[in-house]
Amino acid sequence: MTDPREQADSLKKLIREWGADLAGIADITTDEAKKALPAELTSFSRAISIAIHCRSHDSLRSKSPNEDVSELMNRYIESNQDVVGSLNLILKKLCKQLKSYGSRCFALPPIHTADDRRFVTVLYPMFPHRTAATLSGLGWIGKNGMLINGEYGPNLVWATVLTNADIAAGQPQEQSLCFGCRLCQEVCPAGAILGINWYRSRGNAAVLDVTACAGQMAKNAERYGRPICGVCFMACPMGSRHTRGGK
Repeated sequence: MTDPREQADSLKKLIREWGADLAGIADITTDEAKKALPAELTSFSRAISIAIHCRSHDSLRSKSPNEDVSELMNRYIESNQDVVGSLNLILKKLCKQLKSYGSRCFALPPIHTADDRRFVTVLYPMFPHRTAATLSGLGWIGKNGMLINGEYGPNLVWATVLTNADIAAGQPQEQSLCFGCRLCQEVCPAGAILGINWYRSRGNAAVLDVTACAGQMAKNAERYGRPICGVCFMACPMGSRHTRGGK
């Protein structure tokens, strides 16, 4: 019988070989995880969190003051398609691998719609990708309500696979590492960011005013033709070495 930790390490290695930049495993038998999942999915015991670094995100973060945000966001949406496609292929391979172990699985694909609603969707506290990612130790919830990783910042697209495979889970991230940084709060045109550091023990305590954020999105939709923003995303200093041309 394969050791659960060895099985987990083997799976994460495979996922990275398939093209992912991050892979982690979360224990979803906790009360917190069960509340974040529909009742029919609570029979799964593990969530495999997967992410790919999206370089089109970097182009947003390195924009010049004279560049039109709408044009940058249009380029982001187009190039994001490739990352979404790559993640979907990884999900198929991973599910096939899990089934070869005799395990059940359920894939939660990356967020993608015709309009770029990513900056709205990540605000919802019960979203499974962020639940899996924080429980697996791959990131935390930033002051802007986005999922932040210590190496890549918010420059990632996420996907998740739920499974009952006997694999070891990682150590959950218990708190935000934003600490005293206020950059996203200072640039938010809606004043929606409350400047609160996220702690797992606080449950679903709000870190921002979702109504104010949605109102700004509505204003931008009138101006740009779609509900886009991303100002807080561009201000986040995490993962900046990638923006400067690092790894």
